[in-house]
Amino acid sequence: MHLDTIIENVRRANEKGKKMKKILTILTVFILSFTVYQPVTAQSIDLDNLFWTVEILIDQSETVFGNPQSVRPRDNRGLAISPDGRYLYAGYNNSLSSGGEVRRIDLDLSGSFGPDDPNRNIHPFDSRIINVRGKSIAVDDVGRVYLAEGASIEIYDSNLSINLYTVSGLTNSEGVAVTREQGQLVMYNSDRDDGTLQKRIMVENGNGISGAVLDSNFDGDGTLDLGAISLRGVEIDDVGRIWVAGYGDDTLYRISADGITIDSATVSKPIDIGFDGQTALVTRYTDRLISRIDTETFASVGDDITVPWDDLTLDPNGQCTYECGALSGIVVIPDVGFYVANEAGQTLPFDDIVTGELNVDDNDPILWASNDLQGDYNSDGDVNLVDYTIFVNSWLYPQCNASNGFCNGRDIDRNGRIDLNDFSLMASSSGANP
Repeated sequence: MHLDTIIENVRRANEKGKKMKKILTILTVFILSFTVYQPVTAQSIDLDNLFWTVEILIDQSETVFGNPQSVRPRDNRGLAISPDGRYLYAGYNNSLSSGGEVRRIDLDLSGSFGPDDPNRNIHPFDSRIINVRGKSIAVDDVGRVYLAEGASIEIYDSNLSINLYTVSGLTNSEGVAVTREQGQLVMYNSDRDDGTLQKRIMVENGNGISGAVLDSNFDGDGTLDLGAISLRGVEIDDVGRIWVAGYGDDTLYRISADGITIDSATVSKPIDIGFDGQTALVTRYTDRLISRIDTETFASVGDDITVPWDDLTLDPNGQCTYECGALSGIVVIPDVGFYVANEAGQTLPFDDIVTGELNVDDNDPILWASNDLQGDYNSDGDVNLVDYTIFVNSWLYPQCNASNGFCNGRDIDRNGRIDLNDFSLMASSSGANP
């Protein structure tokens, strides 16, 4: 039986409603007669076989929040994700307001996506704050959003509508991370100018924050001087160590929770850090690479990750002639994939069929990398009978969202459920007959 025949049978069954499940069951029996079903289990991201898409773009031709995007916002660096995986927060250095802005993106809502645009799935923005830059962003387990704003850390509710608290008196903080230690909410922030890392105990008041106190158990006074140049991103691994990107001195720092043990490794232009199991992913700004570091040995593991710029129709040099395009903020969903900000990036020029001019329409893409080759559900590099079996067994599952990787990639169009459109997309992209 050829793939086209299977698709046509499924389409006809869909028109008849209740007969769909029966047809799919028959299809399952057919598939199982040729292969042994292999259940999908969670595993680390296969960083050597990534499938890339563009998830967010600033489209110059659009008007968002009542403002045209023909000039701004630009220069996305900070990225963070909500605890349920639904919302991505993105900070822009330059915006419609001169002070920048932070936007919230709803990952459960899809924009343009389809066979004619296979590497695009542009999600809409649903809220924002202006006059903030969000050069680094963190989200705690309650959903509160922390923005590194140089002289302060501004803390907002998850809707970005209420400023809950301000940690003031900082020099130039461009890195922030939050975690719980023995049930207590703590915040770490790095300082770009004085090379220090600070730890504060956060005082919670219901869903709000009412105070932030330097932790005297962290290097004696809550402030650890790393003697570093231009510290940037901060992240905390699963055993409580603090990782800091030393952009100015090409150094990656790993610090124990008490501030006593400090390890360092040479990494060119590190700007942000994320974790997938025992692997740290370190973005390397205008090198436009992502390095892999073993969290235990603190050594490089595998080749640096590169972006397939041409496949995504993106210009690696970005928005200026002197190669300002960069890889900056990163958010990792363990075992699933990662988002990375292409700061000052843009799409390749195209011919405007109306004016005849060479134009660039989209800027500051946020990329998604995973092992989600459409239809390759067991990650064996091919779409075959096993993949069709896995798909049928998930038919009409209704709770697909960003937190579960949209049902481990089976909800291809990301509309929240596994349905006929996903089957068609899987079939059309596979290039194989079962």
